[in-house]
Amino acid sequence: MIVPDVKCVLGEPLKVQDAWRRGFEGALSQRVLDVGAEGISSADERAEWTAKMEILSGGKNTVLWVNDGGDTTTAKYFPTIMVKFSALRICDLLMNSTNENLHPAFIVNNAIKPEIYVGKYQAYQITSNSKNIGISLYGVDPKASINFDTAFTLCGNGGTGHHLITNAEWAMIALLCKNINAYQPKGNNNYGKDISDPSSLEYYGIPTYMYDNKIARVGTGTGPVSWTHDGTPWGVYDMNGNVYEWCSGLRQAAGEIQVIPNNDAAVNNIDVSRDSTQWKAINAADGTLVNPEVTFASDTDTNPVDSGAGATLKYDATTPITVVTTVSARTTTTYKDNSFDVVSGVDLPEILSALCLAPEVVGSNTHGNDYIYVRNDVSGSYSETLLRRGGHWYNSSNAGVFNLNLNNYRSNSNHNYGARPAFVNL
Repeated sequence: MIVPDVKCVLGEPLKVQDAWRRGFEGALSQRVLDVGAEGISSADERAEWTAKMEILSGGKNTVLWVNDGGDTTTAKYFPTIMVKFSALRICDLLMNSTNENLHPAFIVNNAIKPEIYVGKYQAYQITSNSKNIGISLYGVDPKASINFDTAFTLCGNGGTGHHLITNAEWAMIALLCKNINAYQPKGNNNYGKDISDPSSLEYYGIPTYMYDNKIARVGTGTGPVSWTHDGTPWGVYDMNGNVYEWCSGLRQAAGEIQVIPNNDAAVNNIDVSRDSTQWKAINAADGTLVNPEVTFASDTDTNPVDSGAGATLKYDATTPITVVTTVSARTTTTYKDNSFDVVSGVDLPEILSALCLAPEVVGSNTHGNDYIYVRNDVSGSYSETLLRRGGHWYNSSNAGVFNLNLNNYRSNSNHNYGARPAFVNL
């Protein structure tokens, strides 16, 4: 039998649930490795994997199927394991909010999305039909050494609705961890284990990449269940450490905080180029999205024009990093970093905390010492920097779900840069 038999194990102890997860998902991973670029052609087999994943997890997880873009007779199909999130309001996620509007993660192209799906694991690359596709798969080495544009394309190559995780989606999960679950996940932030855990085998993930004779990357989902967003085998793994994850829908431009509205960045072919008109700034007075004060003339322009109006929110490279309307301090050759907890400077509109761009309560010291990093040059390579989240294998306690890194340009890549696929039904 190709697809293992399962039962719902939600009522079992976590160790039992985790053993079932590893067994079932390990069998799926092995199946993918066995078939390679040929994919899983049988629609019945695909349906069985999906159905049994949902039975096993009690509907918390599912297996979606990406294809390589071939026609109906030649298309190859590959699984991607997803965690389902039902729609939440802003007041559900922020401690002090009375805003009953949906969190931006659940609005795409002005349409409400009752649920979204986030990759359970960091992206693994499968290649078929001359196309690299990012899928969420257990126990594999996450794809690394990729820049932003490659990550965006990799996760979007799965087809309509499949995309690189957006900042809105990441922020929703981070707030869910902190304010609803009252639990912030651990992860591979200390050479194979979490910095707060002892050096015994059960606290390590399975090594997949060594660097400088130390454990660097570990297999996706191979760490303990404390590495999930909810502390169960059915949560999103590895949002703390392992590899930094490129996220779509947020950047800084000469200091100005720019976003793509709501969760429109989940549209896999949306224009996220440097000169795209999709980018919006945040009005300091009321938090509405407005046309940016900082604009680029072309996709290759590194000398943006700043209107100097001083009405939108920007990151100032001070110590601590502050949110301002007029940049007074810039950093070029080095980045500024400090705890996420101490970002301050102006009265912060609610959208900043809803998108985890600043804390809901300044100085609250409840974000696990996760760091924020910013470069904000007025010209040159660092006049535009794109978002990475989570931290990597040697960030120690500075890694975590609130780690926000805007210190590198879109073409930068490193062996600790990766991605995570997500899906929304368009």
